[in-house]
Amino acid sequence: MLEFKYAEALATLLLRENDSLFEVRLHVLQQIYARASAYQKRGMMDKVILAFFEKKVEMIVEARTKGELTEIKKPPHPEFDGNRFRIGSKYDTEEEELLVWSMTSLQAPLKQEAGERYMELFVRILPEEARAIFPKEYQKFAA
Repeated sequence: MLEFKYAEALATLLLRENDSLFEVRLHVLQQIYARASAYQKRGMMDKVILAFFEKKVEMIVEARTKGELTEIKKPPHPEFDGNRFRIGSKYDTEEEELLVWSMTSLQAPLKQEAGERYMELFVRILPEEARAIFPKEYQKFAA
């Protein structure tokens, strides 16, 4: 399915007329696709990967400047405000942040604030799964 979404995005870019940013858009699309493919190879959920990829494609298509495209291609960098983690940039997606927290949690236990952010995103993005797997956490973060 990811390959299909990539081909669809590529076709969208190719059909745009007089796009002075075409090459930059194409490069960013390729980088986002490579990251999405890497998440897939690591066994992350396709549902989350596709949501991240589709949001990034929309950003790529709508970007007006090379600077925006440069920001869009960056991986997420959640910010810690002293109490909790928040999305770092308007170009980050919660879905990719969830993927990153998931991979990080496989490397080492998350600190409390990071674990709470991970659970918050899990509940928001995968509410049905969260309700079944983490009923207490679902009650805490579902709103």
